[in-house]
Amino acid sequence: MATIILILAALLLLAGIAGFVHDRRRLRNIVFVLFGLGIGLIGLVLYHDDGRGLSGPLAMVLVFMVVAPLIGYPILTIFLLINGATMIKRERRSLGNLLSLFTGVIMVALPIASVVVQLHLPGRAAGVVTTGLFGIALYFGFSFLVLLLGSLAYRKIPTKLHGQYVIVLGSGLKGTTVPPLLAARLDKGIEVANAQDPPATLIPSGGKGSDEQISEAEGMARYLRERGVAESRIILEDQARTTEQNLIYSRRLLPSPDTHVIVATNSFHVFRTAMLTRELGMDAQVVGSHTAFYYVPSAFLREYAAISAQFAGLNLTLLTTWTAMVIAVLVVL
Repeated sequence: MATIILILAALLLLAGIAGFVHDRRRLRNIVFVLFGLGIGLIGLVLYHDDGRGLSGPLAMVLVFMVVAPLIGYPILTIFLLINGATMIKRERRSLGNLLSLFTGVIMVALPIASVVVQLHLPGRAAGVVTTGLFGIALYFGFSFLVLLLGSLAYRKIPTKLHGQYVIVLGSGLKGTTVPPLLAARLDKGIEVANAQDPPATLIPSGGKGSDEQISEAEGMARYLRERGVAESRIILEDQARTTEQNLIYSRRLLPSPDTHVIVATNSFHVFRTAMLTRELGMDAQVVGSHTAFYYVPSAFLREYAAISAQFAGLNLTLLTTWTAMVIAVLVVL
């Protein structure tokens, strides 16, 4: 049995690694790798189980898997609460900027809710409800981990950038001025474009919002010119209102829809953008600019929410099935 489990784990790991090499923009690559590692650990436990206990290294791994969440949960909760307070102090109070604070509050509330359930429901029912809540929390935790690891793997594992067109995604102006977040994207775009041989053409992409005096593309183009980018290397896309439109409308300006392109955005936005390029059938690489550390947690939680919405059908089906199972057990009890 242990050998069969280890073979299954190896196959899942190979599928995840091969999938990543073929196209690193898929979340399922990370799912395969994580399941492969988890099943592989179970196989190792069974393989080394001789009735006298586990070997030192394997026992340490199992202890770490149990202790890490117990220690990590309160640490992460405190971090999110502090980060939420920092966002309130440094940024405008929008729902997106407050996501880290809200998440921290929810993480405080979950253990309290579990205690309340234990105190007010009969023993078995309390255990079932607590298990149900734990299962939902585990699902969201796992899906968040998949996105986090997918994003890190996409950005951190080296790959050679090549292309004669660099799309820079817009993110809003302050009047006619490029704010720091957008400036970082443009600086990254310039860096990547200048590294190509010959230097690549830049496509600043973004329409004019209701509260903006000029289009984002024009403001971005001015920024590029001020930093020495020749007019002949700038093509404006000034109609887009969303990230998807940034990509679709910019693609129309390329010599061919199949032209390989590099897309520049902020670090927290890289993986969702990469997923969009795959969905649109674009031959693209996405690069990210540096973002202030305090800004990343709330921004990445926004990315998680947006990607979760893309998979709303799957998420709803799995969570509904789990909830129905919990309710069915309560009815039986």
